[in-house]
Amino acid sequence: MKTVVPAFPIKIYQRHGDISDGDYTASNIAFILVDNKAGFYDYYFVTISGTSIPARDIAFARVLIDGQWVSHD
Repeated sequence: MKTVVPAFPIKIYQRHGDISDGDYTASNIAFILVDNKAGFYDYYFVTISGTSIPARDIAFARVLIDGQWVSHD
């Protein structure tokens, strides 16, 4: 397992409830764990509070660049 510290702050968003209600929870990321199992990569985003969130549970993410939260969606 490898630990990656992002160069810029990352904020992830998780969807909760029904898709139609658009309810999201945001979390700031401290680092990312990359696990290579049998040739497949699993990514876990670890929040500032230490909660590990698998990449599959993330709706989208934003990165803070030059004072602006940028998203690639």
